[in-house]
Amino acid sequence: MLAQIQNTRVEIVHWDGRLDNRPDLLLRLRDSLNGANSDAAIARATYERWGTEGLIHLIGDWSLVIRDHVNMTTVLASDFAGVRPLYYHVQNGSVQWSNRLQSLVNALDVSDLDEEYIAGFLTFGAYPNRTPYKGIWSVPPGHAICVSRNETKVTRFWSMLIGDTIRYRNQHRYEEELRELFREAVTVRLQSESPVLAELSGGLDSSSVVCVATDLIQRGGVPPTQLTGVSFVWPNSLDVPFIDDVTSHCGIECLNISTGEVPIIAERQVGAVMPEPFQPLRKSIATIARQRNAKTILTGQAGDLMTGNWFDDSLQVAKALRNFRFGRAFSEALTWSKLLRRPIYQICWQAIKASLPPALSPGQLYTGADGSYAPWSVETSLTKGFRERTGSFDSERCFSNTWKYAPPERRKHFRTLTTMLELRQLQIPEPLQHLDYTHPFAHRPLVEYLMSVPANILCRPGEPRRLMRSAFSDYWPARLRERRSKGVFNTPWQDALRPLARALAAAKQLRVVDQGFVDRASVMSRLERLSHGLECNEYQLRQIIMLELWLRNRANDELAEQVFLAA
Repeated sequence: MLAQIQNTRVEIVHWDGRLDNRPDLLLRLRDSLNGANSDAAIARATYERWGTEGLIHLIGDWSLVIRDHVNMTTVLASDFAGVRPLYYHVQNGSVQWSNRLQSLVNALDVSDLDEEYIAGFLTFGAYPNRTPYKGIWSVPPGHAICVSRNETKVTRFWSMLIGDTIRYRNQHRYEEELRELFREAVTVRLQSESPVLAELSGGLDSSSVVCVATDLIQRGGVPPTQLTGVSFVWPNSLDVPFIDDVTSHCGIECLNISTGEVPIIAERQVGAVMPEPFQPLRKSIATIARQRNAKTILTGQAGDLMTGNWFDDSLQVAKALRNFRFGRAFSEALTWSKLLRRPIYQICWQAIKASLPPALSPGQLYTGADGSYAPWSVETSLTKGFRERTGSFDSERCFSNTWKYAPPERRKHFRTLTTMLELRQLQIPEPLQHLDYTHPFAHRPLVEYLMSVPANILCRPGEPRRLMRSAFSDYWPARLRERRSKGVFNTPWQDALRPLARALAAAKQLRVVDQGFVDRASVMSRLERLSHGLECNEYQLRQIIMLELWLRNRANDELAEQVFLAA
């Protein structure tokens, strides 16, 4: 969405998003707004009064572009979570930008691939601030890019509150605060009168969103009057009974999309402008949204991290060690040892290493065994030359390291948050960018609160999501309150990948091999194992398959365009 909000000093040339703290900003900026009250006008007045640092006051999902005629700069900025995309290219002090990557690629006629991005995609799923195209960048979440004739400066306006800890004497205070902030997170996302869709997996996160949204609608506290669930289902899925319970409890309709009929990825559906999974499913959601005239889609994304869904959070022992409470540390380590069935000396030794100063504490300690940070194993098919050119396994080079300065018992949480934000994992996917695809668990006040709650309040041995369960259980149907399992997408992933793996294993030519990204013998061996359901480091192999299909589709599209032009 474009906006022409201007005065003699500042011009808002692009605003895309939603402001969640409008009443507060309207009050604080009433002397500067001159009667204008649109979100773009508020953003303009905020920048005029406080500069780029003042963008921290804009709470919501948004991206913007400002022309500052006083300082002769163009400012591009994105909210702290990077939900609304914004891309740019700088050359000779001039900047071109778009919230649609395809538009910018077409305008610049770029075809060269960025190998750093490719390496990040094959290793981490993406690469911070980069796109698949050389010279085209994405605006980092929580940052402003200031482009002038002489320089391009990157300024951070939001930082993780790594040193803040909230302590209440009464456990119920934590619950009350969580309920209040979560209801606020859902409420601000339900400000359109159009029908609303909500992804519903039957897990605690998406179910909480649906239950609270339904309660708000039924009480008349928000404009929408209709909410419909959308679920991805497959045979023998553990989620289906819980999905049914939630829809019955809330009295809503739920539309099921079968992953047997609409797979996670398909040969011609792995993303157009960049490789992305779930394209067929998301296109189905877009179709449903169009049919229902829905403009907003709620998700449960980021809920696992925010609510402390950690089976192994044994680094909590480090807190007692740092406070020289050795008896308590031993008692906690013993409890975790029994739960995890690991020797107590391992628990204690890891806690001791975590208690070291940040520069001395090994980074691998904070890689969750549950895959919370690093979903890849040691097996890789990336060629040695490609790894050396790109430094593809140097996570310290790819991501910022401010998480290291958090308390040891929370570093894993902050590292995971850093990864999620810097890889823009909450960004609206390509098929849904015309909709408000939004995540209540990524509501900034809620994130800042939960990342400041003591670790043992969120999660204890054998009690993942401890605070969430005590705070939200009244919203849930009875069976959901007892749920301890979590449905995963392994079955639909394998159903989608195996026929593709067999086809690629029989191919005489692979573009990922021809371009020097992966070793042919290694990837062929792994494709064969995947097609037979054997161990093959499936996560990285998924990325290789998606990249191969994306490269093929890209080449086919370019050839079709050349034929069209020739005709």
